[in-house]
Amino acid sequence: MEKDVLNRLRHPNIIRLYQTFQDDNNLYFLLELLDGGELLSHLLHEGRQLGLDEDLARFYLADVASAVEYMHANQMLHRDLKPENMVVCKNTGGHLKLIDFGTAKNLADSKLNGPNFVGTPEYMPPETIDNKEPTYASDMWAFGCIVYQLLTGETPFSGGSAYLTFLRVQDGSYYLPDYLSDDAKDLISKLLQKDPKNRLGGTEANAMSAVKAHPFFKGIDFDNHIQAQQPASQFCGSELFQLVKRLAAMERARNLQDPLSFEGDVLQEQIKTLSSRDRSILMHILRRKQIVHLPGLYPRFFSSVSRGRCLYAHNHGYIGFTHDLQNQWSDNFSFMQLSGPKLGHATALTEADNRGGSAWETESAAFLEAVKVLNARQPAFVVICGDFINAKPRDEFYDAQVVAFQELLNQINPQIRLVFAAGSDEFGNKNELTKYQERFGDARFSFWYGGIKCIVVNTAILCHEKYFKEEVAAQTEWMKKELENGKLCARGTVVISGHSLRPTMLSTNTVNNNDRATSNSDIPEQLRVEYWDMIKNGQSCLMVNGNSTTDSVTSVVTKASEQDADEYKCEIVSCKAPWGGAPSAIHHTEVSQSGVVTKALSVDHSNASVSSNATTKHRSLAPEEEGQETVLAAEMVTINVNSARKE
Repeated sequence: MEKDVLNRLRHPNIIRLYQTFQDDNNLYFLLELLDGGELLSHLLHEGRQLGLDEDLARFYLADVASAVEYMHANQMLHRDLKPENMVVCKNTGGHLKLIDFGTAKNLADSKLNGPNFVGTPEYMPPETIDNKEPTYASDMWAFGCIVYQLLTGETPFSGGSAYLTFLRVQDGSYYLPDYLSDDAKDLISKLLQKDPKNRLGGTEANAMSAVKAHPFFKGIDFDNHIQAQQPASQFCGSELFQLVKRLAAMERARNLQDPLSFEGDVLQEQIKTLSSRDRSILMHILRRKQIVHLPGLYPRFFSSVSRGRCLYAHNHGYIGFTHDLQNQWSDNFSFMQLSGPKLGHATALTEADNRGGSAWETESAAFLEAVKVLNARQPAFVVICGDFINAKPRDEFYDAQVVAFQELLNQINPQIRLVFAAGSDEFGNKNELTKYQERFGDARFSFWYGGIKCIVVNTAILCHEKYFKEEVAAQTEWMKKELENGKLCARGTVVISGHSLRPTMLSTNTVNNNDRATSNSDIPEQLRVEYWDMIKNGQSCLMVNGNSTTDSVTSVVTKASEQDADEYKCEIVSCKAPWGGAPSAIHHTEVSQSGVVTKALSVDHSNASVSSNATTKHRSLAPEEEGQETVLAAEMVTINVNSARKE
């Protein structure tokens, strides 16, 4: 096929085939010499792909558009468009040429065509993944991925593996950095439409003409573009590279145990003077360098360190705790769980004026004892299940209590990441949800750590379902995909929520009273049953929730009725809410190769003493042997509870 295609095509942006010959074992192609390297190599800066300046990206993309338009006019599809299949030519003023036509498809003569399922996962359109017949729109999707990659340094749907990438492509969701121009965002969004007919240009042979007419290419003379000289600029934000180096050096030199403070920091003052676009570019470069998540860097982009530390949950993920960085086991680690302190609750009970509570010294003092325990144990992250403060978003003291809570959290060692699961009092409508997410990040998200996948569920919207019907539906679909992803790709899956998702059918007379003390009453029963079924089918090994009247660890074992059927075991850690009052517990989960162990650490508020109590060992997270199958059903349920009461 490649020989046939190249013999038919003659275009200044397509590599030239001069001759072919063969011996007994090999077929040889004599091709035009292209000496400028793959386009992909021109995206590399110190080993990392970065986005190009928009003028340079537009220059290259005009070449690609011209070549693809010519192919389509000759009823040819490339089907593997990507920067690796584009070579920059030094002797043509930096213009590029398409190469590698081994998967091309001739729509006029199909005798040499290969299968429909071909290409590179990160550039394959949804219809190709579904093994449907390709159209001209299939190349347009790949072109959209290339536009995105040249401007950002990454592909829009990369998932770390072919399978995960396919899932992201089929979902069709991707993130557009703020710094991209409006024209660039519009072009990308019109090309990356899941339905081929809805893509810019549609499925017709002249689809590329609509792309060339898009405002993004304003100023490009396509008829004479081959004579144009390559722009002198290269990377987007290259003027920020020196600042990036200095920030990285400062972070390497920072004492990891010192509290974060940027007062009098020269680099912080420099960041403050940047425009909003340059700040967005700087953050993007740091992310592409895989250092933005470091404790001394990410909080620099917010009004205060304490606020920045609370905003790592972003775009339904968690900055730094990504599949790319954390999908492999490296060493034993631990994380801790507790409920929020509900700052202002005690005062609000006495004031009874619907202002949320004007003082919160009582709760602050108690929570500082928890901070001491966290700093002594040094977990990788701490899960805080709502409610964090007493005031609701509409109350007078809401903002003051949020600031006070964040300042308390800032006394936790900077190396310990903060993970939040909202309680039902954090928000009750869409405006309040927006207000919450501006202060604590996304209310639903997932993240990876040490090969473990954690899924944080927004149970507050389940409590107020009638105000969040669209959000509940979207979360349900998202949850199914995340659990399936964890089941297939993670060493274990942890589900975190502000409320218990265990249905009342599991709270039988065989369970002791500590289990019944967990409050489910705010979540409708049908939603709890639906979510429990998803969690059970996803084989989650651990659930963590707040909104309980006691601290407990519950072991739920589900087994099919068939003889010799496998068991499915899930541990449920419930955190007493709010933190404080009587002696409280912090749950400490240790993860090792052999399994997961949770201990309840008792904190006596009178003298801040700490002691270990109940211990539960969860199932091993070692990979199952090939061929082993777990059968899940609800015919037989056994529940064991380890109380986390203090001695």
